[in-house]
Amino acid sequence: MKSFQVEFNFDHGNTIVHNVEAVDKESALGKIPSNGTYEISDVETGHIYRITINLVKYIKVSEL
Repeated sequence: MKSFQVEFNFDHGNTIVHNVEAVDKESALGKIPSNGTYEISDVETGHIYRITINLVKYIKVSEL
């Protein structure tokens, strides 16, 4: 498993960054639905974020 950084980019320069473990970039991206919502948990704070995929302008996946 490799570490990847997934960036969800919205309007006006707003970005949410999420780190995931996956075999490759395609697998990391494949965990994100093409429609609906995607949930992210912040381990440090215990907060849960739900992203509405339709509001995302683009998603960038980079290997760490």
